[in-house]
Amino acid sequence: MKKLTAILVVLLVLLAGFAAWFYLGGTLHAQVFIQTANAADYPEAYGAIRSLLESGSAPQAFTDAALGDDAARYTLVDVNLRLANRGLFPAEWLDIRADGIQGDIAVYALTGEGSDVPARDTATVNLKLITTAPADAMRDIHVQYYVHGMKREIVVR
Repeated sequence: MKKLTAILVVLLVLLAGFAAWFYLGGTLHAQVFIQTANAADYPEAYGAIRSLLESGSAPQAFTDAALGDDAARYTLVDVNLRLANRGLFPAEWLDIRADGIQGDIAVYALTGEGSDVPARDTATVNLKLITTAPADAMRDIHVQYYVHGMKREIVVR
């Protein structure tokens, strides 16, 4: 009976270890790099952003208000997320969404959505938004992904 109990304890420990390895092995870690610029410094880009928002093609809009003619009122925010997958399983089907704050108008460009982060590798996701909020305002960015069909999410600030 003692041998059977010892074998069952060993199996339980192995099972718990495998479950922890599976869960921790698919967790993404993120580093955030932010650059800001006044929209008046990039008049061609500002014109392109205006037409993109007017056509309703922006990946994410926070308000229905149209952009005005004075580009100096707006700030362009470029957010790069460096996602590191230290685990043994790929993170698949990335979905990135920003929580807008007061003054945010729209995310006008988003790259990296829908891509994967291979196991033991990194990937870069970029989103660009236009805002009237202060350049150093903090926003939450939600990154949802799947590991073997299990939905996971990290929130980056």
